[in-house]
Amino acid sequence: MSKATSRAQAVYSADSSVLAVVEELTRTLRLGGITDPRRVATDIVAALLDVSRSWPLVNGEATMDAAMTASASRAAALLCQGSPFAYAVGTAQFRHLTLAVDSRVLIPRPETEVLAGEILDHMRSRFGSRSWGTAIDIGTGSGAIALALSSEGNFDRVVATDASRDAIAVAAANVDRCRDQLRSPVELRYGSLIAPVRGLEANVIVSNPPYIAFSEIESLPSSVRDWEPPLALFSGHDGMSATSAIATSAADVLSRDGLLALEVDERRASLVAELLMRSGLYTDVGVRLDLAGRERFVMASRL
Repeated sequence: MSKATSRAQAVYSADSSVLAVVEELTRTLRLGGITDPRRVATDIVAALLDVSRSWPLVNGEATMDAAMTASASRAAALLCQGSPFAYAVGTAQFRHLTLAVDSRVLIPRPETEVLAGEILDHMRSRFGSRSWGTAIDIGTGSGAIALALSSEGNFDRVVATDASRDAIAVAAANVDRCRDQLRSPVELRYGSLIAPVRGLEANVIVSNPPYIAFSEIESLPSSVRDWEPPLALFSGHDGMSATSAIATSAADVLSRDGLLALEVDERRASLVAELLMRSGLYTDVGVRLDLAGRERFVMASRL
């Protein structure tokens, strides 16, 4: 066991000041080879207390109880082992929500926040203050997109599906966590792709499906390759299996003029757009850019 891990796994039996916790975490992280350990230590405390990143810097005399201090210690240990930050602290921010995450689900990305925003803008433009009907989130993972649509939109309901029972469990916990912020009910269904929602009619189908080819595994950062769930990452030999299946079968569930919104690999956005146009099922097919100017989203309306 490394010195960093041994120190980080110490059992705290008394309350500690924020400053003392930050100092202890800094020492642990430095031993673990973490770059800028004091900043990371401060970020751990801020994430666990659900406060701004600057709060620990100006509230060093505030008290953290023993349980919270132990959680901070465990987070530092995980970071020293290579864990992504969100898994280490157990939460991730998505738009205005704080979601519980762990290695059973993908960590929500800023790019996906943009996708949710594109959908909300489209629906406001189309329906205004009228009811927006049903939205379906295929492969919901942590529930991030579904919960954002529910909390910010004017939907009658949001149905979220996943082929992983572990992911459904995480999403269910986040539905409970965010319940006071939801404006419409969120229903979770277990199953693959469109199968769990056949028979419904939706004005929106959105998905951030797995889109990495098996041959591309070595190109992924270790924080993704070694920690995030393979079921949510990989999709066949070309990375297109799940996306292609959703693109063709979503038309069976979408209402006329209903919106299909997909997050895709930037290298394959044009292929997905071409697939939708060739299908003869959609109109207004377009590719949208993410925050970095990459072709990340494909959107279309049901004919």
